[in-house]
Amino acid sequence: MIPPGTAEQRVFLHVGAPKTGTTFVQTVLYHHRDALRGLGLLYPADEYDDHFFAAVDLQDLDFSGERRPEAQGRWEQVAAQVRAWPGTSVISHDVLAGATPEQARLAIESLAPAQVHIVCTARDLVHQLPSHWQEDVKHGQAADFDTWYASIMRRDDSEWQFRWFWRAEDIPDMLHRWASKLPPEQVHVITVPRPGAPVDVLWRRFAGVIGIRADSVDLHAVHHQNKGLGVAEVELIRRVNAAHAHIWSPRRYERDVKGVLAHEVLAEVTHTPRPRLPARLLDEVADLARGWAKDLEESGYDIVGDLGELLPATRSAAASSDVSSDEVDPEDVNEVAATAVFALLARLAECRAAQQAEADRLAAAHAIIDEHRGLPPVERVKRTVVEIGRSNRAVGAALGVYRRLRRRT
Repeated sequence: MIPPGTAEQRVFLHVGAPKTGTTFVQTVLYHHRDALRGLGLLYPADEYDDHFFAAVDLQDLDFSGERRPEAQGRWEQVAAQVRAWPGTSVISHDVLAGATPEQARLAIESLAPAQVHIVCTARDLVHQLPSHWQEDVKHGQAADFDTWYASIMRRDDSEWQFRWFWRAEDIPDMLHRWASKLPPEQVHVITVPRPGAPVDVLWRRFAGVIGIRADSVDLHAVHHQNKGLGVAEVELIRRVNAAHAHIWSPRRYERDVKGVLAHEVLAEVTHTPRPRLPARLLDEVADLARGWAKDLEESGYDIVGDLGELLPATRSAAASSDVSSDEVDPEDVNEVAATAVFALLARLAECRAAQQAEADRLAAAHAIIDEHRGLPPVERVKRTVVEIGRSNRAVGAALGVYRRLRRRT
């Protein structure tokens, strides 16, 4: 065992950014947490959402005015496991990207004596902006892309989603908040490869940073659930938000609209092109991306990958279609809506069938109870044993032995 406080006791805090493969990385770590523990790497999570609740607790966050009481005390639970682990640990969630400098300081101090490393996965803004807009729509945002983009670029702070964008996506600012007191060699920026790269490239880069062999896990065993939507699918949800989002509480919206409609229905039938940055915005976004890449290059941070991957590739590759909602083909939206209605009706039929089956089971159970109530006590006991024996193997076996003995006597 390595004594606590030695240089070998390290923790890698993967703090974002959102929509940069963070869900994929977290799913790999969680799915293989037992195997990784055997290799000396701790991913301290009994449930998949443990690090999410820890990040919420650290920042005392509420979402659309609704707090999560189940998050209380969760950061300390995770931190305590890290402190007790003699080797390397990993904490990963993109909600950590929004931490203030004071919250980041408290988090780092809570992990002592482990040596803290900050890890950030970063992707080019040409893809980040449409992806972030899509995620905001799945959280109730009703603005089309043009309106949303204009609010973002003028630093509109009237809604939490606009404020959150810059806290989560401004990579140099995020790393300054998290790592200003750390040596630059303990800050790792992993660039996300361009679309079309092999699926394992990001994982190999991440595994190299945290000090494990990339092939120590089976990526094929991991089901990646954070699927993106096409432009028509996003537009359908946006229209639902504009007309009805005020009806749902944040918790119910997350369950019914994001969870069921977006992730379980539309993500399975998506066939329209993915949202992309309009070509007319490419120059403005490219200037911002170049500034961030320059800041990172001069920071002294450990850059894993290529900062060139944070810049637009070519105008045709980066902006081959427009995400402005008023340019989405109405026929595509109608087709998606019809498909979604059919899928939801099928789910409703399944739920009703399951409810009817449960009602029939309960009715049969009540009928048996009513029948037993009219029996003499001894006969009631016999009937009860027989009924239990039909569903309990041990009782059924004992009842069989009893019957054979009775026949012999």
